[in-house]
Amino acid sequence: MTDHVKPDAQTISAPRMLVMGVGSSGARAVAEMHQQNPEFDMVAIDTDTKVLDSLAIDHVIHAGATITRGLSSGGDVELGRQSVEKDSSSIRKQLRRVDLLVLVTGLGGGTGSGAVPVITRIAREAGALVLTLAGMPFKFEGKKVARIADESLKRIRTHADAIIRISNERLVDRSDLDIPVEQAFERSHQVMTDAIFGVWRMLAKNGVCGLDFACIHTMLRNCDGFCHFASADSSGEKKAEIIAEEIMKHRLLNKGKMLGSAAGVVIGLTGGHDLKLSEIELIMERLREKLPEDIWLNFGVALDPGFKDRLSAVVLVAEQWKEPLVDSVNRQMGFFNNRAPLAQGELPLETEGKGRFTYVDPTIHNNQDLDVPAYIRRDIKLPR
Repeated sequence: MTDHVKPDAQTISAPRMLVMGVGSSGARAVAEMHQQNPEFDMVAIDTDTKVLDSLAIDHVIHAGATITRGLSSGGDVELGRQSVEKDSSSIRKQLRRVDLLVLVTGLGGGTGSGAVPVITRIAREAGALVLTLAGMPFKFEGKKVARIADESLKRIRTHADAIIRISNERLVDRSDLDIPVEQAFERSHQVMTDAIFGVWRMLAKNGVCGLDFACIHTMLRNCDGFCHFASADSSGEKKAEIIAEEIMKHRLLNKGKMLGSAAGVVIGLTGGHDLKLSEIELIMERLREKLPEDIWLNFGVALDPGFKDRLSAVVLVAEQWKEPLVDSVNRQMGFFNNRAPLAQGELPLETEGKGRFTYVDPTIHNNQDLDVPAYIRRDIKLPR
């Protein structure tokens, strides 16, 4: 019989998740989230002082004050990039001891499209997992805006672990064209809020069935760059049936069609202490009917006293499932609070498989071995 020693509370702690809103759309979305749940660590970044001054949030970074002089980037992606590069030290300070960075932005403009690729690179260098929630433009915003958004997505994918594209066009169908424009954009913000709250509940709330940071880590590392999100919330006697139907017909899952070809799925359920096993079984059985048999699936159930007679579901869906091309030692799963400090020593610059140059002295510049491919030295994921 072996003794079970309870871990010291100082050595094990919950992973730290930081939510960062970038650009006017992302900053406003994060401010709305902060009002709904002040427990989150949140930061808003923008070049426009009017936007930042209007936000009811404590932590803001005014990027590129000397470049834009407090104005917006005016749709200029390069100005957005330069502005955040100028204040990269402030961003690095915010990323200290962060395990999961969730970036919230709207693509197609200047600041978000230019700054987010830079921030994902900085976060990856800091060793954090990076999940980007990107609102994609409406069709009426024009082809140029759509092209800017697509080009920014390609740059973001270089360093982000996963991207959730929130299609504004899918959130509003033809029967909704009479709704006010402000309400249309609020739908995008609400979807982002639901996604972040869902991930946060997976990580922070006690569960009766395992779903933790390791599951999120596995999903983000293997989803090949993009994943999709859906959520549903209901109460009453038939809440489980309603949630199953809403997920299987969700607009962001192409009315459920993506479930049939999914390669990986994470399902998180949150309910009160009155949650019944039959309700969990109903939801899981209905979803399993839609999912492929050989899918990678992980699900968990969290209990929250505030969810009495209420049930919530969040679903992350990966279309592709591939081993990551680059898996840096610095990005192995583990929380910053649990990681042992690295001892100072000589960097392992030598690599294997150098062919005829095996016995030739390496080309060293700025303490880097230039014989090692740049994508390995800089921990960059190659496009497939």
